[in-house]
Amino acid sequence: MPVSPFDIAIILISSVACIYCMVLSRRLRALQNTRNGLGATIKALSDSISAVSATTDETRYHAGELATRLAHLIEEAKIACTRVEQLTHDLEQAPPPMPQPVQAPPQTTIPQQDTTDAMKEALAISNERLREITDLMHRMKHMSEESAATAQRDMNTHDSHPVQLRSRMKVV
Repeated sequence: MPVSPFDIAIILISSVACIYCMVLSRRLRALQNTRNGLGATIKALSDSISAVSATTDETRYHAGELATRLAHLIEEAKIACTRVEQLTHDLEQAPPPMPQPVQAPPQTTIPQQDTTDAMKEALAISNERLREITDLMHRMKHMSEESAATAQRDMNTHDSHPVQLRSRMKVV
């Protein structure tokens, strides 16, 4: 049986297709390589996303706790402020002390002293609450900066093009 040119062309085309398939197979294996191919990149990105997600969840949890505490402290500060205003109003409405009391009962000086003491106490409580609020705000800022730094550090270890993360909290 004679070999026709058509048979030779089919054999050559089949050989070229076979070689091309082998080249494509090598390239696909290189892309799926988990050490330095696309698989490694996908794995690194997946790890970075997991780390950022965990950090974000933790930050949200702490921010929620601190927000609840801050709201409680603000309410207490408002109550203390109202009390200070009331005491100030009562102090302004109190009659002035007599220059030389003829027979001043000891009760007239005690309420003024009580009012002054209550005002000082309310002011001390208010200052304490303000200090607590400031401390909580500083802690929230520190935690968010730590979270951003951790996420940045994790992203830098896995990514060749890092994204800058920065804290957006400002403590006044």
